[in-house]
Amino acid sequence: SVSRFGDLEGNWVLLFSILPFIWLESFLEELLDRGFLLNWFERLFSKTSMATILAVIFQAVIFGFRHSYDLSERSITVGLIGLVMGIAYVAFGRKLWPLILAHCILNTMSMLERVL
Repeated sequence: SVSRFGDLEGNWVLLFSILPFIWLESFLEELLDRGFLLNWFERLFSKTSMATILAVIFQAVIFGFRHSYDLSERSITVGLIGLVMGIAYVAFGRKLWPLILAHCILNTMSMLERVL
C-alpha cells in the first residue's frame, strides 16, 4: 500500500526518489503473479482451458490479498485489477512487458495522486 510512504503531499523529491523502487516492485509482481503463479496453477490443473480460467482467478485472488489483509474494498479492487491483468496476459500471447508497463503506470498514478 502506498500509505506506508506517509504524507507525500507536495513532496516531489521523495516521489522521484522512490519511483524506481515502485517500478521495480511492479516488475517483480508481474513476474511472480502472471509470469510464475498463473503458469504454475495452470500446470497444476493439467493445462486445460478450465485450468487456464482457474489459474487466472487464483492468481488474481492472491494478488488482491497480498495488497490487503482482509476482505476490504481495496483487496477486492486490486483482485479485480489482477483478474484483468491475468486475462490480458493470456489473451495477448503471454507477454509480460505490456503488463509490467501498465502496472508501473498504475502505481505511478497512485503515487502522483498522493503528491498532488
